[in-house]
Amino acid sequence: MKSRRLAVSAVAVTGLALSLTGCLGSAGDKAGEAGKNLKLTAAEILGRTAERAGKTDTYTMKIDVDGQGGVSMKMSAAVRIRPSVAMHITTEPTSVQGTSVPGFEAILDAQAMYLKMPALAATNGGKPWSKIALSDLSATSGLNLSGLMDQARQQSPAEQTKMLTASRDVREVGTETVDGVPARHFAGTVPVTAALGKLDAQTRAKLEQQYQKLGVSTLTFDLWVGSDDLPRKMVSRLSTSSGPMTTTASYSGYGKPVDVTPPPASEVGAVKLPGAPRA
Repeated sequence: MKSRRLAVSAVAVTGLALSLTGCLGSAGDKAGEAGKNLKLTAAEILGRTAERAGKTDTYTMKIDVDGQGGVSMKMSAAVRIRPSVAMHITTEPTSVQGTSVPGFEAILDAQAMYLKMPALAATNGGKPWSKIALSDLSATSGLNLSGLMDQARQQSPAEQTKMLTASRDVREVGTETVDGVPARHFAGTVPVTAALGKLDAQTRAKLEQQYQKLGVSTLTFDLWVGSDDLPRKMVSRLSTSSGPMTTTASYSGYGKPVDVTPPPASEVGAVKLPGAPRA
């Protein structure tokens, strides 16, 4: 029973990671097609960066979340946005509101979630991987996998950067090297209401509830943009009702192939999560 609870927690952590690593934009302003010698404002550069990132189909990211709200996690993910969203996620041992969740590996596609978590081997016939049905996810954790994948698409580096174009005080603060790549460093703040204004109505409604629960009104950010106009690193800081929370995301591998192939059927066992409907 404990291993099944861990599986539910793992699914919840995956959803939490997607929510925290993604920010709020989905319809940011694009920088105009200006002459190459024209000096762009910081906001225009972010618009150009969001547009460039939006043309990439794959990327990899590393995420580090730390907050007094009871969240501490590290994860990495290889993400494919097109032709359909899929992800390969690896997490280190995680703490969520005092509950410890072992590190795990997960592959998500449009059909299912596959979890590699040793604690589940006793419930899936001794297989290294466990397949969790979509109906089980919805019934036990309240997560809809289709919605989760849509959220991943909307919360790509491109969409995160689009959100930042809502900032009225973004400025360039220097030049640094991020993972061996020269990058321009931008910083600023953005009101949550302004950022939500960049979203479609359905997504905005969902995120409004999340941010209201967190008690967040403003996002403070630092963004590093490479010479290729692609986001390389983003640090966002939230002041929540439970204390400060900082999320650091590093991006690389734009346009490179990612392995999101489901594990071989011989290595996969089915798991019924507690509370899932019986077949």
